[in-house]
Amino acid sequence: MADLFAYLLRSAACLSLFYAFYRLVLMRDTNFGLNRAFLLGGAVLSIVLPFLRITSPFFRTVVHASAIPLQADPAALLAPSRAPGLFDALFPVYAAGAGLFLLLFLVRIGRLALLAGRCGCERHRGLRVVLCGHPGESFSFFHFVFLNKAKIPDGAFDRILAHELAHVRQLHSFDIVFSEILTVIQWFNPFVWPYRRSLRETHEYLADRAVIAQGCSLARYQLLIVEQHVGGRLLELASSFRTSQIKRRITMLSKQETKGLARWKPLLILPLAMALVLAFAESRTVAQPGPAAVTTPVSAPAPSQELSDEQMAKALKEKEAKLEEMKKNSAEKMAQLKAKLEETTDPETKAKIEAALKEHVLMSLDIGAKERQLKMKSLEMAMAKEGDAAKKAECEKKLQALKAESEEYLKKAEQIRKADEKARQAKQAAEKK
Repeated sequence: MADLFAYLLRSAACLSLFYAFYRLVLMRDTNFGLNRAFLLGGAVLSIVLPFLRITSPFFRTVVHASAIPLQADPAALLAPSRAPGLFDALFPVYAAGAGLFLLLFLVRIGRLALLAGRCGCERHRGLRVVLCGHPGESFSFFHFVFLNKAKIPDGAFDRILAHELAHVRQLHSFDIVFSEILTVIQWFNPFVWPYRRSLRETHEYLADRAVIAQGCSLARYQLLIVEQHVGGRLLELASSFRTSQIKRRITMLSKQETKGLARWKPLLILPLAMALVLAFAESRTVAQPGPAAVTTPVSAPAPSQELSDEQMAKALKEKEAKLEEMKKNSAEKMAQLKAKLEETTDPETKAKIEAALKEHVLMSLDIGAKERQLKMKSLEMAMAKEGDAAKKAECEKKLQALKAESEEYLKKAEQIRKADEKARQAKQAAEKK
């Protein structure tokens, strides 16, 4: 649940940044085709970018190896913290909002289907024209054009149909459906509503320009826009003849097309997207060496006068059993990681698996050292009870052998940590150069 809300917040942040850039930099430009591409591209990237999780080249998280508990999975260090109570409480609210807007979306589609079925269709210039008496202006949805012929001025039928034909040919209805789905997903984002409105305004600019390009008089067409700016509220799902504000449409028709380098400003979406990817990148996890003696929370109980010999022996057996179980689990995990390492081809994934394998190797060495230390403690207890000098001497030899083995395990672990630290420092020096 926490991952879902993290994704939604990142997605909303991306869409908000792209739309803010559009409002500040692109909205007054007349390069409508690229503006439309920017708005659509920004919406698609806002959905895709939060899924791209790369390792940050700037930030790192230092984890001291001595602080890693033996039973911990190194991959768990990368797991985000969770607050299930909060997210579980918020999810019904989000789901209710998304469900409501999805229902409204389906209701609008149903209204259009009923309108087309009730009024019937006529074929005209490759379009399915629906002549009906709905209150409001003409509009289109995919290959359907809905006209209220009573509200069309004399001689303006062809120009209105040309406008709607431009919507159909430029596939504006796909944009509208996409923006509706985006609204369902991000209904909580205040920027999704003006984003949707700006996209539809861009559709109107493109359709207006297409009509003018066919030879229609600019003054007559502007007058037609004013005449059509009367009537009932439009069906929000459709591409309508007057979706945008009338003054802005007339102004955009009069402005010259953006030229020169300024027309390529929408391509700035690429560095914006890269900046967002880096902003969402995960910090590198770097393990640094620490005191080997504290690499595990499992330790032999210190001598205590409060514990009897039987209690001490029982405690040592329990610790030995735990270490044996941890040793078995670590071996199984290493086998799984080695299998994954052979299967994967992604360099970044390989590096993470190799790091996890190295942590398990260190874990195995620490477990081996602790096993010897526990056996040493058992021998010390046995020697304290032993009265035979020969048997005491034999126990002493075993004790020294176990001590040497324990020190060897700890020495190997320390060598691995020092080698890692040296490699890390060399890598940092190379990056600085």
